Amino acid sequence: MIWWLATAAALGAAAFSARYHWWRSRLAGAPVLMYHQIVKQLDGTPLPKLRVPPTAFARQLDTMARQGFKVMNLSGALQAEPGTKAAVLTFDDAFLDFFTHAWPIIKQRGMGATVFLVTSQIGGTNAWDQGKDIPEVPLMDAQQIKDLAAQGVEFGGHGHAHRDLTALSPEELAQDLKACQDTLSELLGKPARTFAYPYGLCNDEVKRAVAQAGFSAACSTRPGMLTLGGDPLAIPRIIVKRSDQALDFSLKLSRTKSRW
Repeated sequence: MIWWLATAAALGAAAFSARYHWWRSRLAGAPVLMYHQIVKQLDGTPLPKLRVPPTAFARQLDTMARQGFKVMNLSGALQAEPGTKAAVLTFDDAFLDFFTHAWPIIKQRGMGATVFLVTSQIGGTNAWDQGKDIPEVPLMDAQQIKDLAAQGVEFGGHGHAHRDLTALSPEELAQDLKACQDTLSELLGKPARTFAYPYGLCNDEVKRAVAQAGFSAACSTRPGMLTLGGDPLAIPRIIVKRSDQALDFSLKLSRTKSRW
């Protein structure tokens, strides 16, 4: 009986360690979290992982607060004093649910966030997803964006048409980024400094073009931490998924991943 219990305990421990990678080394730097939608409904989407329920999102913010993180926007973290225990909230695409669901939860806790806009679709929908069996979802309009900017939300670019920038010709790349920056500058009354690569895809040519368009910091989807001395045009991020449990989220804050 003792042998059986010991075997069962060992198997349980192995399964736990396979599911939750608590044994990974803690990483230095600030976690930059990547979200898309904060909604309960799935509406038949083939990408349920990108829809985090508001209740789970609120618990995640409370977890960061309990752990002593100062949760801010991307520019704030880049300019933070050394030693600041920063964490960054970023949201791709500027879905309407950021305005209706996410921001009230963030604002209530005195935290900050950065939202990356697809500038040709302001007030429109996720047109780039059509033909992929992904539901059509409304995006924030210009007035909502202005209202949130006045409340401290940082807005950055996510391309003008949400195209794979690495697949564009040099002329198309420059045109897309110029249109993105021009639209943001007119809307916000000042140039935008932050950017997120559509689909997380970039190369050296794209990074140079992003910088030439006036963006000084750009996010990828490569997992990692924001560190002093890192490439500001290839900032790593940590995706937060709908399936993440409390331990998953805590592990991601210190290790970027909770599983393979």
